[in-house]
Amino acid sequence: MDVLATESLEKLRFECRKNPNLIEQSLEDIVDEFNLSLIPLNDKEITLKHLAMPEGFTQETNKDLENCKILGDNLAILSAAEATDERVWATLCFGDYSEYAKARWPLAGASNPNNHVQNHWFARTNRNRMRDNAVARLWWMAHIAKRVQVSSYEEVLKTLFFNSDYRSSLLERNSSANAINVVVSILSISQKAFSSGIEFERAKFRTFMKNVDFIGKRTSLPSLSSEELEEILSPLYYEAYGSGKKKTLLGRLLG
Repeated sequence: MDVLATESLEKLRFECRKNPNLIEQSLEDIVDEFNLSLIPLNDKEITLKHLAMPEGFTQETNKDLENCKILGDNLAILSAAEATDERVWATLCFGDYSEYAKARWPLAGASNPNNHVQNHWFARTNRNRMRDNAVARLWWMAHIAKRVQVSSYEEVLKTLFFNSDYRSSLLERNSSANAINVVVSILSISQKAFSSGIEFERAKFRTFMKNVDFIGKRTSLPSLSSEELEEILSPLYYEAYGSGKKKTLLGRLLG
């Protein structure tokens, strides 16, 4: 799989800041115009499948769920380490999945075209990869959903894609709560709660996530096992939802 070289990626980022409309050009033309280089990421042979084109902007019509499954299967060969490489996602957004990216995140009407392109065509940070980049976000949702054992892959994906409040509260954070193993544990706890009749409530879930952030400042959550994370975070979840369990543990953790 070939990707933009690091120097070429930075040059393209710079040129897009000057002219966001570069996304309308093909990757081949951009490479020629700015003398960019493509280099091998690995020796894996990947035949990319077409993504479903959006038919609207609601969850029912934007094809996110369908495309998440396509990328989850088609790019399953990517390792998590490779999937943190911004060059992968920028190359796909400007290359094979350019038409999809432009349809899903149209530049016309964007309040800030510069930021719009930087957010959806590039993926400089973990938050950008998981929330913003047109293609990376789909792969990462699939990757995370596959790791949740308490519910089916399909159910976890539906939770992520059909409840924007849940997804934003879970992923739009710059903290240790955004580490993959922490996200997976929170999804597992949530799925168990859903199955026991505790429905999602935005305010209560946000309270829970604030407490996770607080704990994360005192404890290295990303370094803990799934069992340790559940022992620490599950009481926080039920306390936030008013069905407090293990209050002694919660009190000890918070203070």
